[in-house]
Amino acid sequence: MPKTSKKARTGATIKRELEIAERELKRITEFQWMYAKRMLKFGFASWIFGVSAFFSVLIIYDSRLLSGTSASIAWPLLVLAAAVPVMIIAVFIRKLVAEIKRLERVRKALLSEYERVILRRVGEIIEK
Repeated sequence: MPKTSKKARTGATIKRELEIAERELKRITEFQWMYAKRMLKFGFASWIFGVSAFFSVLIIYDSRLLSGTSASIAWPLLVLAAAVPVMIIAVFIRKLVAEIKRLERVRKALLSEYERVILRRVGEIIEK
């Protein structure tokens, strides 16, 4: 949509842009929560798979490694492996939150501009 000058914008065009911004804001908000739930499920499933693969390899390679000193090193790695999917999800959700904040700023600016246009129009009608 080409940008028009602020003087040429009417209440109808501003209202249409406001409706578009609100619709996009609602869509992104719904997508954010759906995406977060889906990614948390995927992260948990991948962690379970990773832990089971880790222990399977340890048992196949040498079952004595589970009781030795190398197992004490492995526990922090398992905790870190659980945290990595959550950190990745947090980064992607943060991008969505930034987009939501930007759309809220656009919506607020459009609302204030719409109010000014309506008040100017009402002022013109009263002066007649």
